Amino acid sequence: MIFLLIFTVGIVAGFINTLAGGGSILVLPVLILAGLPSPVANATNRVAILFQNATATRKFHKHKLLKVKPVIHITIAAIIGAIAGSFFAVKIDSAIFDKLMGTVFIFILFMMLRPKHKKKTKSLPRWIEFTIFIAVGFYGGFIQAGVGFMFLATLNLVEDYDLIHANSVKVFIILSYTVFSVIIFAVSGKILLLHGLILACGNSIGAFIGVKATVSGGEKIVKVVLTIIILITCLKLFGVLKLFEL
Repeated sequence: MIFLLIFTVGIVAGFINTLAGGGSILVLPVLILAGLPSPVANATNRVAILFQNATATRKFHKHKLLKVKPVIHITIAAIIGAIAGSFFAVKIDSAIFDKLMGTVFIFILFMMLRPKHKKKTKSLPRWIEFTIFIAVGFYGGFIQAGVGFMFLATLNLVEDYDLIHANSVKVFIILSYTVFSVIIFAVSGKILLLHGLILACGNSIGAFIGVKATVSGGEKIVKVVLTIIILITCLKLFGVLKLFEL
């Protein structure tokens, strides 16, 4: 039953990760419920993230929504940050951390839903972009949960992508650095392969559905899903759902 639950949650997580982000916030408690210690759950989840983003990247590329060459420099930056973050990964259970993450999510939601201006923003110097994506990559390697929100916001602000193209670049960058994160966690002996592969099957199916929804529904459906997921996540992080015993 627990493996069936992991598989089902994987489908949901893969879907919302591909459209928005935050699926790992749903997955990690389920893996812990399955008896995995938090650091092991954090590491095992990366197997599913790897397969999920491989599926999503292939689908986005098939629909001609992903161009790799313009984002090579920020991908390399994210990989560098993620390698450092993966080595630094530790158990995160601080109530203060939850409140800070909730605040960040609210800010991200505000920035994503802000009115678009026709005037093109001035491009940042490459070294500033590189530094920003090292930081985001570090977070991704360190925790992963919620990194999709950060990539969407950063790509939307720094690179001025719309949400559809930001999604395609996001899954490619996460795929690229997760390869290294999985190796680091595997060598450290923190990955339970069976749990990870079952979760990966679910995530891959969810990613496949997520890309189809993105392509057919456009930016509107991405914004709707993103808004719902961030609001629910913030309610959880700020302890509001506990008042209703959820």
